[in-house]
Amino acid sequence: ARTKLRENNVSGPLVRSVILSGASSIIREAGRKPVAIARKAGLPAEALTDPDLLVSGRAVIAFFEMASAICGRRNFGLELAVGARLGAIIGPLWLLLRNAQTVRQMCEDFAKHFELYSSSAVMSFEPMGKGGTLNWSAATGEALSEVQMSEYALATTLEEIRSHGPRAWTPPAVWFRHEAPSDLHLHRKMFGPNLRFNSDRNAIELDAVILDRPLGSSGTRTRALVLQMLRHDEGLLSDTTTYQVQGIVRALLPYGQCSVGDVSLAMGLSVRTLQERLQETGDSFRAIKNAARADLADKYIKHSEMSATQIASLLGYTDSTSLSRAYRRWHGASLRSNRRRRVRTSNGSM
Repeated sequence: ARTKLRENNVSGPLVRSVILSGASSIIREAGRKPVAIARKAGLPAEALTDPDLLVSGRAVIAFFEMASAICGRRNFGLELAVGARLGAIIGPLWLLLRNAQTVRQMCEDFAKHFELYSSSAVMSFEPMGKGGTLNWSAATGEALSEVQMSEYALATTLEEIRSHGPRAWTPPAVWFRHEAPSDLHLHRKMFGPNLRFNSDRNAIELDAVILDRPLGSSGTRTRALVLQMLRHDEGLLSDTTTYQVQGIVRALLPYGQCSVGDVSLAMGLSVRTLQERLQETGDSFRAIKNAARADLADKYIKHSEMSATQIASLLGYTDSTSLSRAYRRWHGASLRSNRRRRVRTSNGSM
């Protein structure tokens, strides 16, 4: 079993092509050619029919967005999520989640060890009173748009969480960074009535009712053994630090300065230990925070209806002028020009 786990444990920028299951039929239904879209996104044609290929996570995110735009299917990601199973998508990481004691522990494990599935996205779990939020985002630099993938990721995750809760349970809120589609029927069916768009995050709010639900797993010893096998001799403590920091930074930015002290506290590390781990990977906290700001600013401008002042506040700037200067430095264009571009292209799919 240990050998099999080693062979199947994929980390880094690759994901299994099973995530594309069902895409071809949706695309053909729209009168388009799946293989042409796959190749345009940088995926091999075989990825549409073979669920076991290892393909670029960045290319998969691009494929979702291209398929939505080319087919005129605003809800492409949600359509693909219907009937999808989280366990089939995330592979060996599922072994760890199924051995959690409670839904809360499952969510914490999913966020903490998400990079064992892929480093093309980040997840974080943020306690909030007796509840918490499970946050998802494309990793910095991995996507020009994450509209379709964020909806797919949250829908498949929520479906798994719901399977462990009481029949009538629905999340108190589901947030998205992008603007709302004109038709919310499918969103309400998948997520419930408590939808929040133009938000500071892509996230599911979870209350104590669901988080405290027991999962009936085999016990802490089995969970520890599974984690040991998944993490076999990787030396991943330093390698995963960057992704964990990135996820926490994206979750904390809207709520204050998001200092290295804030992030180290959230990770249960001293500031010195965190900085040493980042140094081992050639990263710095400042670089990670600035890269996240640049990435989020571009997504907010292009895919939400928030004003420049609101975006500046979310990213820790004192005013929109400071954000505008930083945005031009990051992207070589003004906030206003890219906002105009969003307006011109937002009529239809994103």
